[in-house]
Amino acid sequence: MDWVVYLSPDVAVALRQWQRLQAAAVRYVFPSRMARKGGLPLGARQIRNRMTRYLKLAGITKRYSPHSLRHTFATQLLNAGASLEVVKELMGHRSLQMTLRYTQLYDRTKRAQYDHAMAQVEQPQGLHRR
Repeated sequence: MDWVVYLSPDVAVALRQWQRLQAAAVRYVFPSRMARKGGLPLGARQIRNRMTRYLKLAGITKRYSPHSLRHTFATQLLNAGASLEVVKELMGHRSLQMTLRYTQLYDRTKRAQYDHAMAQVEQPQGLHRR
């Protein structure tokens, strides 16, 4: 399966700068430093350990995992106005049900969408004859 990953312009610039700083061409953005791995990407455990270390260095005591970043990504997209179908595709989910498990609507989002819908409902509509 091909997976499309969209990057914000600042991330794209940072990646190009990072690539220019590499001594040789690299296949992965997060390669393993272990020579026996032959430049393979970091494994799930290595990523989790690094995230834990960086959270600790930042003084963040709440426990997070790399997987929690997926939940945050999905929730923020949905609350920013992306449709559930778009979030599903970007997450690589097969079903909307799975995407629903990842997302949470903020109260302010529910209120804003309610207010918007009610403004449409309350607008005078032309008389409809049957």
